[in-house]
Amino acid sequence: MGFFRDISPIRAVGDLKTYWFDQQDHKWRFLFAALAATTTIFSAFISESGFEVQWKRPEITWVTSFEPGRSDDQIAAENVANQAENDRIEAEWLAKEEERKAQYRRLAEQFGMDTE
Repeated sequence: MGFFRDISPIRAVGDLKTYWFDQQDHKWRFLFAALAATTTIFSAFISESGFEVQWKRPEITWVTSFEPGRSDDQIAAENVANQAENDRIEAEWLAKEEERKAQYRRLAEQFGMDTE
């Protein structure tokens, strides 16, 4: 509790007055430069956020990629074709992945690293 007993607001103000009014003029220049920089930054923030954007309802664009009158056989044929395309893409991706792993294994063997 001795710490708080030694604190006095009157002495703090007196210390601040003594510090600022000693014979060093550069303190005032730095104070004004700091205030100018702070004011500039805050005024930039305030001017940027000073306007409201008027809300408008979003414009919805409906994309239809299927014909509305398709038969079940056409839908099934498209599903089979799409699944075949997906399988082909996945097979290509797996082949590229295996090639990349093989390249890393070859690189590790060149540097004498254990790949297992």
